[in-house]
Order: sequence, then structure tokens, then C-alpha cells
Amino acid sequence: MAKTVKVTVSMPAEDVARLKALDAAGAIESVSGYVAAAVHDRLDRQAWLTRWRDRHGEPDPNAAAWADEVINRHFASGAHRQAS
Repeated sequence: MAKTVKVTVSMPAEDVARLKALDAAGAIESVSGYVAAAVHDRLDRQAWLTRWRDRHGEPDPNAAAWADEVINRHFASGAHRQAS
């Protein structure tokens, strides 16, 4: 197991409430573990993007705008939410 270090972060109150509700319902192992996994995943994605840009350069602006539009439409619709 990796060494852990305790940190304090500020988050929107509604996000903290949602995390605590998931924890209370037993849907996640712990708030700390959930946040740690999310940060780890985000760091991995950022490293991948950096390697990709180093190899291929910046994406075409039109392609990036299209991808942003599709992603924003998807998340605005609530389609990313899992059914209970």
C-alpha cells in the first residue's frame, strides 16, 4: 500500500454532503478513499495528455471545440448520472 499523507482541502458544501451521503449509504468505502482515487485518476489523465501533446502537438482547434461541445451537452443533460 502506498504511503498516505493527510491534507485539508476546501470543497463546495453540496459536494461534501453528496460524498457523506454516499459514505453513509455504504456506496463508497470512505470519503477519503473516494477523493484519493479521483485525484489519482485525474493526475493519470493529465500525465497521459501531456505525453500525447508531446508526441502529437495540440489538437486541431475545430476538433477540440467539437469535443468540448459534445462533452458539455452530455454532462448538461444529466446523462452521466448513474441510475439508483
